Amino acid sequence: MDGQSTLHDGCDRRNGTSHRSVRRRNTWAYVMVGPYLVSVTLFFVVPFILAVPVSLTNWSIIGRPSFVGLDNYIRLFNDSSVLQALWNTVRYVLMQVPSLMVIGLGLALLLNTRLKGRTLARVVVVMPYVVNVVVMGIIWRWMFDPNFGIINHYLRRLGLSGSWWLTDTSTSMLSIVIANWWWSAGFNTVVYLAGLQGIPRELYEAAAVDGATGWVAFRHVTLPCLRPVTFYVLLMDTITSFQLFGEPFVMTQGGPLGSTTTLTYKIYNSAFIELKLGYASAISVLFLAVISALVLLQSRVVKSGID
Repeated sequence: MDGQSTLHDGCDRRNGTSHRSVRRRNTWAYVMVGPYLVSVTLFFVVPFILAVPVSLTNWSIIGRPSFVGLDNYIRLFNDSSVLQALWNTVRYVLMQVPSLMVIGLGLALLLNTRLKGRTLARVVVVMPYVVNVVVMGIIWRWMFDPNFGIINHYLRRLGLSGSWWLTDTSTSMLSIVIANWWWSAGFNTVVYLAGLQGIPRELYEAAAVDGATGWVAFRHVTLPCLRPVTFYVLLMDTITSFQLFGEPFVMTQGGPLGSTTTLTYKIYNSAFIELKLGYASAISVLFLAVISALVLLQSRVVKSGID
C-alpha cells in the first residue's frame, strides 16, 4: 500500500508539474501573440466593423455624419470611376498571380538543384522582398523613366525604340506587374522551395525505376506533391494582389487617365482627398465582398482538386 501511495503521489506531482509547465507555455504564447492580436483588432477588425454603419452615411470626417441609407451603394454602381478601378484591379490580378506563381516555381526548381553559389543565389532572390514598397516604387519609377531610365537605355542599345512605360495607358499596368515580379517573386520562391524539399526522394527513385524522369517526373511527382503549396501561394497572391496600392501610389499616382487606379487607391482618394468617408466605406464593403467571394470560390475549386 505504501508503494502504491508513493507511486500515486509521484504521478500527482508529475501531473502537477506538467500542468504548470503547460500553463506557463500557454501564458508565454498569449504574451507573444498578444501585440499582434491587438494590432489586428485595432487596425483591421474595428475599422471593418465601423465601415458598415459609416457606409450608410454622408460624412466628410469633419462634423456629424448624416444618414443616407443605401444611396452610397446605388451611387457607386453608377460611378464609372469605381467600375474602372474594379476592372483595373481584376486585370492586375489576372496578369500578376499566374505569372508570379510560374516565376516563383521556376526559381525554386533552379535553386533546389546543386547549383554553385546556391546559397548566395537564394539570398539575392529573397532580398528584394524585404525592401519597402516606397523604395521599390521609386527605384522602378526611375528605371522606367522614358528619357533617363536604364530599361529604355538598353532597349535603344539593342536597336529597339524605348517606351513611355508609366505614362502610356497600354503599358502602365504592365510596368507595375514587372516591378512586382522583382519585388514579390522571393516569397513564392521560398514557399515553393520549402515544398520541394519536403517531397520524399523515394518517390523520384520509384518513378525512375518506372522510367519516369525529367518532365514526366515533374508532371506526375513534383506537381501533385506541390498541390497544397500551390493552393497556399495562389490564395496569398490573390489576396495581396487585390490589395495593390503602394506601387501605383508611388509610380503612377493612379494614372495615366486612371489606368492604374485600383479599388484600394480609389478608396484612399475618396476618403482622404475628396473627404467622402461614407462613400469610401461603401467602396470598402464592395471591395471586401468581391475579394471574399473570389477567395471562397477559389478555395472551393482548388481544394476539391487537392482532395
